[in-house]
Amino acid sequence: MKTTSTILAFLCISLLGFSQTNTLTLIQKMSDCAPVTQRLIQANYSPEEQLSLEKDSRKLAKLNYVMAQSYRFADNQMVLRSQRQLFDAKAYESYRKKDRRVTVFDSLTGLYVELFSWNEMDVQFSQIDIQYDVASK
Repeated sequence: MKTTSTILAFLCISLLGFSQTNTLTLIQKMSDCAPVTQRLIQANYSPEEQLSLEKDSRKLAKLNYVMAQSYRFADNQMVLRSQRQLFDAKAYESYRKKDRRVTVFDSLTGLYVELFSWNEMDVQFSQIDIQYDVASK
């Protein structure tokens, strides 16, 4: 029974992950994170906080989602890799809406960015939790 439920949970995660534009990957350490996440953690977190994140892979995965995947650059603009790595999504948390996406202009990158809603983010956080629950069994 446990094996069957584990397989079913894995299949659900796979299907949910493929249905999203941003698929989830299992983050085990900081080097597994997106380059923008690594840069922002290095710049904004103390060595003690970084060590704490390394020990909590689930929290690190959620932070990586926020910093690297909880937004998209608006259409009809050229986006350079360097601009992608400069964007700090955490700086715009207060702009997010519960049930709709919001587009903001980021003066650092010179780009318009569409922030996912809190509801969309909650779905992704739940998927991350399920993924780590399955992996820990």
